[in-house]
Amino acid sequence: MSTMASVAFDVLTNVLAAAVLGTAAMLRARVPDVSGVWTLTRYGQGAERRAEAVYLVMLSQNGVRVEGVAECVQCRVGNGPLRPLPGRERPRVEVSGGLYGSVFHRKRFRLLFRESARRQGSIATHGMDRRESDDHWRGSYILSAGGRSGDSEWRRGQGVHDFAVANDAYPSTDQVDARARSVAACAQRAATRGAVMHTA
Repeated sequence: MSTMASVAFDVLTNVLAAAVLGTAAMLRARVPDVSGVWTLTRYGQGAERRAEAVYLVMLSQNGVRVEGVAECVQCRVGNGPLRPLPGRERPRVEVSGGLYGSVFHRKRFRLLFRESARRQGSIATHGMDRRESDDHWRGSYILSAGGRSGDSEWRRGQGVHDFAVANDAYPSTDQVDARARSVAACAQRAATRGAVMHTA
């Protein structure tokens, strides 16, 4: 290969590499960034569009893939009011999913919510369907329980809500130790009472 041909080959190789990197960067830029903390409001069916549940969601994004965790911080039971949930009553939710469709299409995300509560867990699919702004998406959901579906709204930030801290979700070590001592004392008293009654 002549020197001229070698130079031309090197230039062509560099141009192609730059084009590939530029295309990759452009496609990456086309994927909205949804990482961070969000407040997700799930609405019930009906004309009044009442909020059924509110979740705090923390998302981590790597390209088109999204993972995270969520907590249900408020819920409505039946026709009652929307009530806040104490930390120990909040279902813990694992979130996984990503971009729905191609980066060339309208940007939507589909996220699977796996709830691991003390009661029977549930699965739901939540969508971030239409971006109103970087901090506001309109969405939809489908619940595994009864196949119910409806609209939802995503707003960046945690608003007035907080994630549960360890002491809210689980009893402290001191509480566990105190409970164990109390149970042991009760058992000792019961054993002593039984022995006295048996002797009498």
